[in-house]
Parts: sequence; C-alpha cells; structure tokens
Amino acid sequence: MAVVKPRGFSFVKRVYPARMLGLALACLIITTVLLPLHTSPLLWVVLVYNCFIWPHLAYFIASSSANPIRFERLHLLGDAAMGGFWVVAMGFNPLGSSIITMMLWMNIVGAGGVTLFVQGFASTLVGLSFGLLAFGMRWYPATNDTLVYASIPMLMLYPIFIGSITYNLSMQLHKQKELLKHLSRTDGLTGILNRGYWETRAKEEIVRARRNHSSLSLIMIDIDHFKRINDTYGHSVGDHVLTQLAQYLQWNLRETELLGRYGGEEFAIILPDADNNKAWQMGERLREFIEQAVFQDPADPHHASLRCTISVGVAAFNDGDGDFSSWVRAADAALYQAKGMGRNRCISFVSNNPQHILESS
Repeated sequence: MAVVKPRGFSFVKRVYPARMLGLALACLIITTVLLPLHTSPLLWVVLVYNCFIWPHLAYFIASSSANPIRFERLHLLGDAAMGGFWVVAMGFNPLGSSIITMMLWMNIVGAGGVTLFVQGFASTLVGLSFGLLAFGMRWYPATNDTLVYASIPMLMLYPIFIGSITYNLSMQLHKQKELLKHLSRTDGLTGILNRGYWETRAKEEIVRARRNHSSLSLIMIDIDHFKRINDTYGHSVGDHVLTQLAQYLQWNLRETELLGRYGGEEFAIILPDADNNKAWQMGERLREFIEQAVFQDPADPHHASLRCTISVGVAAFNDGDGDFSSWVRAADAALYQAKGMGRNRCISFVSNNPQHILESS
C-alpha cells in the first residue's frame, strides 16, 4: 500500500538540499573566522552539529509531522536565530556575517515572503542576544585572503543552486497552470471541448465569419436510443460509447473544425468556411461512419457487436437571421426533426424551415 505524504511535504523536500548546501558552505566561512580566535572545543561541536547534523534532523522532524509546512517554517526561524548566534561568535566579522545572513534570509524570503522575513529578522536578533550572553561583545573585522577565498563558494554556488530550485518550481507551476487550463476547457469523460469553452470558441468563429464575410455552419449530433444502451449494457459501457464516439467524430474532422460535448449524449461541431450544403454532406458522412462503426465493450474486449446510430441536425449561420442562440435553436430544430422522422438521418435547416437536403440512406 502506497504511503500518502502529508500536504506540504514537497516544500520540505525543496528546503532540505538548500539547507544542507548552505550550512556546509557557511561552515567553511565560520571555520575560517573562528580559527584565529582560539575557539573552545564546545563551540566546534555546536558548529558541526548545526552545519552537518541539523539539516537531516530538521528534514526528519518536518517530513514525519502532520503539518510539514508549519514545522519547516519554525526550522527556518531557528536557522535565522543560529545565524545571529554565529555572527556574534565570529566577532561581527563584516564579510562572514553579511554572507551568512544573506544566505539565511534568502531562504526565508523564498519560503514565506515578507511576513516570514520579518519573523526571521526577529529570530536573528534573538540569536544575537544569546550570542552576546555567551561571548560578550567582541569585534573581529579582519578580512584576509583566506576568508575571501572561503566565501567564494557561497557567493557562486549557493545563488546558482537557489536559482535552479526556483526555475524548477516555476516550470512545475507553469505545467500545473497549463493542465488546469486544459481541464477547464475539456470534458472530463470524452476529452473534447466542454460546452462552456466550445460556446466561447463558437462565438469567436461568428465574429471571424462576420468580419471575413465567410460561411459558417453548425452540426448537432445526438446518439439514438442512448438510454437503451445504458439500460442494456450498463452506464460504464454507455460512458465508453460516448468516449469512443467522440474519438470517431474527431478522426473525421479537420483541426479547424471544433468538436464539443454539448450535454449528455449530444455533441456539437463548428464548421468554419462551410455553407449549408457542405455542412450537410459532412453530417451525412459522419452519420454513415458511425452507423458502420463498432463500439468495443471494455468489460468484454472480445465481444464486438455493440453498435449505435446518430441523428444529425445542420444549420448555417446567416448574419442577418439572428445570433448564436438562434443558430443553435435552428440546428436543434433540424436535429429533433431527424429524430422524429425515425432517427439515423441528417436534416438541414434552410430558410427557417427544416428540410431534407438529401435522403439519408
């Protein structure tokens, strides 16, 4: 059984390598400053613990908790406090202190913005206070070549590492945004355009057709006796018929022709640059294709006898006859006449009167 990680675990995973690298590089700077100061063995133990043991302990605590984000933010504030402590331990060395606090505050701002930064700044002051109690006020401003060289890895490697984390995070957010955009535009069952987005695109096509004085037609499709399919084979098979029908329709359309699920077992297709006659021919071709198609029962892949038919209504958009709603009503009227005349046929709406253009076979 797969273990479900708590919400916020990914945040802990991002902080973990940054903390390991940052504290390891900080250890090099702190060590360079402390060596000339005749530091006590206990302080070296604290340094080793803080830089090499604490990152793993913090990861274990946060990742094992029920609220990883809360614990990780507390750990970041603890890092800030330790940063203030090391600033005092280094005698307020300008170069070492500024680089280490920069690294810590960079993490805090990236994790929680201004609010967490203010808390982190306060934590740094608390760490400074403990450092002053432990060491008193001491001043070591010397900056030699050794300290400069020890600072270079932090100045070069850490910003690159943080930048790569930020880039990867931005790419993940972009992919999630594109996925959400796709989900908001498509029907969850069939994968084609949902009604809302299809209507938006249809209205855009109306504007384009008016601007270019071009033809535009609409096809409405309804599966014949779909309730019978559900009652006979079950709703899972009915869902598969809807999905496979959408695929069959899509295979027979050009990229510019927009297929959408209009509702239930009803589908709609926008045909740019197609007049009434061309649209009827397309509708009839789709009707014939579906009549011959086989719909595989997913529960019984070897059984290939499931078939269905469709009724089709066609209407051309005429600029002077109305708007989007009246256009859909015209196609619907043709569709319902097709169903009323026995189903499995294609009817076109012409001059506000549904008519058979050609006799469907």
